[in-house]
Amino acid sequence: MTRYILWIYAVVSIANLFAKVIPSEELDQYTKPLLMPLLLIYVYKSSIGKTTARILLLCVALLFSWLGDVVLMYQSDQLFFMAGIGLFLIAQVTYVIVLRKSSYQKPEFSISKGLPFILYAGALFYILLPAGDFTAPIIVYGLVIMAMVIMARLREGNTSQDSFKFAFLGSILFVLSDSILAINAFNSAIPYAGVLIMSTYCAAQLLLVLGLLKHVD
Repeated sequence: MTRYILWIYAVVSIANLFAKVIPSEELDQYTKPLLMPLLLIYVYKSSIGKTTARILLLCVALLFSWLGDVVLMYQSDQLFFMAGIGLFLIAQVTYVIVLRKSSYQKPEFSISKGLPFILYAGALFYILLPAGDFTAPIIVYGLVIMAMVIMARLREGNTSQDSFKFAFLGSILFVLSDSILAINAFNSAIPYAGVLIMSTYCAAQLLLVLGLLKHVD
């Protein structure tokens, strides 16, 4: 039963990407709000009888991601766009905490592991800033999502290999998705931006969920 939820998630994700290609605003509005609830159901079904604090936090991250998804459907309105950034900021902070808790011991920061992402953040800020009223939100969100991917990187050796690989790849795809969204919104238009953003986002959330669920306390 549980694996069928992932198949449904895959079908809905493909349908949403199709909505971006056509394009069809109606199909997008029907499919996008279904994505995170499907992953929430998957987490629930996979965790029956073994619910822990980190599983509940994972659900919180997915819940705020869902709220961000819904709000950003109205991103043409600046207020809704700012609200969407705020909701995803909470989701990212929660992911940092979940990744930290899904480790056998406290991950220690390593320059060699963290430097590539710090340099990437610097390059991205150089491209995007200044951005008027959005400058501060971009900096804060950028720092938090980089903290998320760095935490995922630091889990190597502190969890199973499958848990590390899935969650780390998911975090990289999340950074890539948000980078495309930000560049498309604040710098220059990217061809097929909607498809690129949602394909990397859908894969990122799925891989993070699979990776975090593979960690055994």
